[in-house]
Amino acid sequence: MKKYFLLKFYFLCLYSFSQTITLFDAETQFPIPDVAIYNSDQSKFVTTNLQGEADISAFKADELIIIDHLTHQQKRSTKATLIKNNGVVFLISKTNLLGEIVLSANKWGQRKKEIPHKIISIRQAEGQFTNPQTTADLLSNTGKVFVQKSQLGGGSPIIRGFAANRLLIAVDGVRMNNAIFRSGNLQNIISIDPLAVENTELILGPGSTIYGSDAIGGVLNFYTISPKLDAAKKIQGNAFGRYSSANKEYTIHTDLSISKKRWALVSSISLSDFDDLRM
Repeated sequence: MKKYFLLKFYFLCLYSFSQTITLFDAETQFPIPDVAIYNSDQSKFVTTNLQGEADISAFKADELIIIDHLTHQQKRSTKATLIKNNGVVFLISKTNLLGEIVLSANKWGQRKKEIPHKIISIRQAEGQFTNPQTTADLLSNTGKVFVQKSQLGGGSPIIRGFAANRLLIAVDGVRMNNAIFRSGNLQNIISIDPLAVENTELILGPGSTIYGSDAIGGVLNFYTISPKLDAAKKIQGNAFGRYSSANKEYTIHTDLSISKKRWALVSSISLSDFDDLRM
């Protein structure tokens, strides 16, 4: 009798545990707190805690459950479907819900419409679509930055007539140049790998108040690929190759990312070679 009671108690605990679901963001893999979970007539209602967990034992197995959150797309499913896969449920975020956020114009988070400067943002997908040979070509493709080239594979950006020591170039917040550089055109921007850049922000106009005297013409902020944490161990890699017949350019790129719950690693390498322009 005692063994029967313990066995019954064990299955009761197992059943109760299986009715707890955990909601994660499909892109970031982070848990989502304060998610509303209710039935069609809203007679049953629960929310997720800070770990994204919620107990749905009050719902029937075949009952339609609605999962609703302000920043994620609504999900409708039955209880039996939700508790599958150990109760792990992923929600897709609403990418067009919030306005664009600029992180670097004033060194703190701020909405784009609240900044007096003209800001141009180039995301990684946009850069890959234009397929630039160098970072200078990436800027030139925006149509807002003039690029002076003294040789193939080179490029010196010019913003509103200012170049070299009057433009600040920063990579992940670390400045590449300063006011002691010569005033002529400099090709140092091509040392930044365009295939390793995740986001680019161009601040047109004087930014000396925030960045110093070497930002009279503007600021070029480049943000490289950043590692992303993942609850499950994940290894991803990309490889890219390109040949351009106009100047016999060869480019080979590869990157590797390793993601775990507490640490992540990203490694990227590119090799390019440019020949003479032929006509």
